[in-house]
Amino acid sequence: MKTNVNSLLFLLLFAPFLLMAQNTLNGTVTEQSTSLPLPGVNILLKGTSTGTTTDFDGNYQINASTGDQLTFSSLGFGSQTITVGNQNQINVTLMSSVDILDEVVVSGYQTQQRRSLSGAIGTVDTDEAFKTQVTNAAEALQGRVAGVQVTSGGGPGAAPVIRIRGYATTNDNSPLYVIDGIQTTDANVMRDINPKDIENISVLKDGSAAIYGARASNGVIVVTTKKGSYNSKNTFEVSATYGISGVTRSPDMLNVQQHADMTWQSILNDGNVPSHPQYGSGATPSVPIFLNVPMPSGPEYEGAGAKVQPGGTKWFEEVFDPADVTEVSVSASGGSEQGKYHMSARYLKQEGVIIHTGFESVSTRLNSEFKIGDKITISENLNIAYDKEGTTSGNPMQNAAFSSPLVPVRDTNGNFAGTYSNAARVGIANNPVADLARGKNDYNKNLRVVGDVSFKWQITPELLFKTSAGVTMRDLNGRYFTALNPEHGEAISNNTLTEQSFRQDEWVVTNFLNYKNSFGDHTLDVLVGTEATKNNYKGFGALRTGYLFEDPSFYLLSNGSGVPVISGGGASSSSIFSLLATANWSYGGKYFATATVRKDDTSRFAQAEADAIFPSVSGAWLVSSEDWFESSVFDTLKIRASYGELGNQQIGGSNLDVNISGLSEGTGFYAFSGSGGATAGAVIASKGNPLLTWETMTSTNFAFDMGFLDNKLTATLDVFSNETTGLVAQDTQKISTTAIDAAAPYTNLGSMKSTGFDLSLNYSDTTSSGVTYSINANATKAQNEVTELISDSYSGGSSRIGSMTRTSVGEPISYFYGRNVLGIFQTAAEVAGHATQDGAGVGRFKYEDVNNDGVINDNDRTKIGDPHPDLIFGVNLNLAYKAWDMSMFWNGSMGNDIFDYTALYYETPYFFNGGRSTRVLDSWSPTNTGAALPALSETILNNEFTSANSFFVRDGSYLRLRTLQIGYTLPDTIASKLGASSARVYYNGTNLLTLTDFTGLDPEVPRSGALDIGVYSAQYPTNSVSSLGINIKF
Repeated sequence: MKTNVNSLLFLLLFAPFLLMAQNTLNGTVTEQSTSLPLPGVNILLKGTSTGTTTDFDGNYQINASTGDQLTFSSLGFGSQTITVGNQNQINVTLMSSVDILDEVVVSGYQTQQRRSLSGAIGTVDTDEAFKTQVTNAAEALQGRVAGVQVTSGGGPGAAPVIRIRGYATTNDNSPLYVIDGIQTTDANVMRDINPKDIENISVLKDGSAAIYGARASNGVIVVTTKKGSYNSKNTFEVSATYGISGVTRSPDMLNVQQHADMTWQSILNDGNVPSHPQYGSGATPSVPIFLNVPMPSGPEYEGAGAKVQPGGTKWFEEVFDPADVTEVSVSASGGSEQGKYHMSARYLKQEGVIIHTGFESVSTRLNSEFKIGDKITISENLNIAYDKEGTTSGNPMQNAAFSSPLVPVRDTNGNFAGTYSNAARVGIANNPVADLARGKNDYNKNLRVVGDVSFKWQITPELLFKTSAGVTMRDLNGRYFTALNPEHGEAISNNTLTEQSFRQDEWVVTNFLNYKNSFGDHTLDVLVGTEATKNNYKGFGALRTGYLFEDPSFYLLSNGSGVPVISGGGASSSSIFSLLATANWSYGGKYFATATVRKDDTSRFAQAEADAIFPSVSGAWLVSSEDWFESSVFDTLKIRASYGELGNQQIGGSNLDVNISGLSEGTGFYAFSGSGGATAGAVIASKGNPLLTWETMTSTNFAFDMGFLDNKLTATLDVFSNETTGLVAQDTQKISTTAIDAAAPYTNLGSMKSTGFDLSLNYSDTTSSGVTYSINANATKAQNEVTELISDSYSGGSSRIGSMTRTSVGEPISYFYGRNVLGIFQTAAEVAGHATQDGAGVGRFKYEDVNNDGVINDNDRTKIGDPHPDLIFGVNLNLAYKAWDMSMFWNGSMGNDIFDYTALYYETPYFFNGGRSTRVLDSWSPTNTGAALPALSETILNNEFTSANSFFVRDGSYLRLRTLQIGYTLPDTIASKLGASSARVYYNGTNLLTLTDFTGLDPEVPRSGALDIGVYSAQYPTNSVSSLGINIKF
């Protein structure tokens, strides 16, 4: 009886729980149109964080109770919610969806569906972007995200310059990169990530970036890498490509006879009798067989001569050489019910199109995640990369531009040839081939580690706690040897070995609570947290002269005979501690709002100015979801608006609020007794400003998201305005740039405004014959204006012709500044009728009298060009039919100017005896009065090439075929023989065609400084690459 009573009591107490006992459910998810299984479908127990995903065959298994609701969802398909009954198996069929708002977007510390997004966040179709060969993951943004301008870095391994919505500061305009939660402003981090590892890329362009506070004013690029999937088969993927790269274009230079004729005509135009050490004298020049030069001493030069090559040396052809590009990538992923992983390895070797340059890297990644019970998840992401970058010794592009065609690459004994003596009048350029060969063993070696660990605790179905710690670390070791060059007219007297190294690390620790819940038609997603970041840097450089052997095996500082010199050294550290909060609210799937606030406390400013609060708010209305909405035009219509305040602490240094002193033998040591040894002393190296504070940008954005033709055509238009106050720069009115000791203090000197729009258009469809195609286009207009400065103007960097750019109120930053060339004087009467101009004459430049005072001088300098484009754009075309696929991607720029500083070297007589471009064939003469260049001269007349003028300003607009790829997926019968599930072969072409009026090497000018934008100065040329590749999946 007692047993029966106990049993009855047990049933009464626990019957409700027994009724709710969980059953193990399983089933298969398939696609409606094809009945094929769907892998990777997310299955979530509604109201909880419990879930799973389907495996490769579309199968799943999950524990659920009667009455529970399961939501089945997958990108590109409509979701389904099913209530669990007494069954043990539930099979589900999903229909494909063309809802443009189903995309999942990473919006900082959270993910959202685009449906609920109210900020301006662009995304990259990584499947499409990384289908083509990409050596740097940042290239995926090029022309594919509206509002983002990506300019190629040129050289192998060089990071591209990225600007989001133009320029918003006179300082560093680089965005913040967030790699799996780890933050850095080092653009090189993107080259060390295997593009095949990237799951998605989001670009925060407006106030939505305010959640990152003091580092967000230039926008934020959020990269999430692949983690694998739960309950999925192990997969293995191999990709390999091999290509040949070359320069996209090369300047046309005078051959040796044309160079001789140009020399003769220049001398004649100056009223002199032609005579030249190499070309002789008389009515016409004579091209010598051997140079008339003194050969260097030494046994290797016995009997040697410098023989002029037929037609002259083509220096750019000597410097350029087709180069190999090889890339191999392997990856594996998979998962069980309790864990998932993704791992990869990549090898990249990119030889440079400039001889003896290149980049080689090896990287590996391991991402994993494990569940401990139902509530705890532990994960880690780790990427390790090692690379070796061959540096360009000297300035090969500049030297090739003004090396004389008379000079051979080598003499008859095989030694490098050169200018030998200034009296020989064969120029003063270094032999660029010799510089590159002697520097071929120079390098920068980098070891970079990017990793994080995280712990997640699902406290309740609505409340999640997460803590994570991450680091990005870079160790650099560099070696550079300057060898003797006895062939040069101003030969180096002592060879030098320089070594440098540094370590840079950035740490971030983040803790947050995330609450998600639904209340009727309301949903709420709230996150609050803390974050601490710290950046450390320490490095030094040393050099030593006097090396007996110029052999890499001898390149050690201990082997020099000169006195060792510490050429530089320094250490810095900065930190930020932050409190942050964000809340996302929605009602009825139609009204959405997001509010964020972040308080940052930085070590970069004095304590009184160290903290700031950065808020943002945004809202959206999905008009097309209203019951009353009926339209024959719109299938989707959404209106968004946002406001945010963002900070910028990337202002040129650390601890700018205090005076920095240093020991200086040159300026601080002093012999007080007038003789004997000097007493060591310190000088102020930089003046501090305790009142210095943040640059703050106020961002506003108004936008429309639209869908037409059953959402086959979609469009997004964002109109933005960004206003930056507290612009930081050095105040050279306080301390001149010519001061021998302290640098000028940094100060908040003004404000500027940037306005414009982003437009994206996408159309996709499938024809009745089975051809699938899509066209994606985007365009951005971003213009800026300086609205306030404490000084009249600020100039860019100096050069042989002075400063080329200026920043002043009422104009964009870094506009080109100088004399405006109206044309060329044609007659003496025209010269006499114009304002007084020193050096004026027939055949010379005619300058504008800007202030109308009748005299041409420096007061007539004015704005002569604008480096900021009127429009940047990209167009991507995709076609697929059966086993074939093709993609073609174009991008370009319209309306921007380039200041071609390199023209000084090969279009002017600045280095008269050097090489010259064929453009000088269009110099003024009585029979060529419509010429582009003034009359030839042996010297610079009329101040034409001693200061900046509009002659150097060229149209920088271009249209470039960025990528072309044609692929073929092998039949399953062939793939199966390889043991593979699929195999694809393809041709990939990069930078195959460039349409531009710019006469320099490349219209893409990767200038990172904000005060010398658009100045072309002998940069490393952009490569074109043709490659073949194969991708195999197992």
